[in-house]
Amino acid sequence: MDVKLKELVSLGASVSAHCFPCFDYHLEQARKLGICEEEIQESIRAGFMVMNGAGDKMREKIRETLQGISLKGNESCSSSQRINKTHHAPLVRY
Repeated sequence: MDVKLKELVSLGASVSAHCFPCFDYHLEQARKLGICEEEIQESIRAGFMVMNGAGDKMREKIRETLQGISLKGNESCSSSQRINKTHHAPLVRY
């Protein structure tokens, strides 16, 4: 993968990850490399498509998971239906 493509992919990824510092950095790098605004905008649109697709899948998962469950009134996190905080996914470091 060449440097130009890497910056465009990184720029789109920063959009889908909601990472403002990453976005600023990769936008600056893309412009320093002379990448045209049209390609930058295309990369940003691709990032939004990934972000929106993931959001749609998460909403679908939530609807499926919570089907038939009703939280009434002002139940708080201390209620019997709270999420067990000891069952988080393990932290993976690269």
